[in-house]
Amino acid sequence: MKKIILTTVLALGIAFSSNAQNLGYGILLGGNVSGITESPDQLYLGSKFGFQIGGFADYYFSDNVYLKANLMFITKGARNEATALGVSIYTNINPMYIQVPLIIGYSFNVNEDLNLNINLGGYAALGVAGKSTSEIKGDSIANRNEVINYFKETTQQELLYLGNNKRLDYGLRFGLGIDVNKLLFLSFDFDLGLANVYNDKNVTDYYSKSNYTLGLTLGYRF
Repeated sequence: MKKIILTTVLALGIAFSSNAQNLGYGILLGGNVSGITESPDQLYLGSKFGFQIGGFADYYFSDNVYLKANLMFITKGARNEATALGVSIYTNINPMYIQVPLIIGYSFNVNEDLNLNINLGGYAALGVAGKSTSEIKGDSIANRNEVINYFKETTQQELLYLGNNKRLDYGLRFGLGIDVNKLLFLSFDFDLGLANVYNDKNVTDYYSKSNYTLGLTLGYRF
């Protein structure tokens, strides 16, 4: 009986040790270019630069197939500069999220040390902070600067499309990257937002917003 118990414990220990070698975690740091798609256009937004930082955990089912989950702080948003008839409008939207992407990937062995990775998955994000600003300048008008919390509800006409945004965002993630010995990673990811992040109950006509982000991230696996 003692031999059976000892053999069982030893087998479980070997199995756990083997699985632990397939399980890893690490840190992430990178930059991104983000934007907001409107329908119909109200703010005529372009892209802006941001960043992301966080950590990840991954599990390799084999040398090639893996599952990865990130926990990230990420900045998104958009901006616009427009001038017409002597009037200039500067719009800057800066929401910040805690984001959790979950992806499944496949790793191609290029050589003994280098791997090429492709992945597909989704993400969910919760807005935690951020603001929208609109600055209007002109020789023939009084200069005006409007600021509102990105997630605040408002019925104020000039702030309708700057505020009134939902905190929940979600969508698809597509990625391509390389790694060295599964330790040092460089990944290129595109997040396509599927959620309408605009709370349109304060506008009479249909209006929607969705996020998109193109990110370049450096990671290290412990």
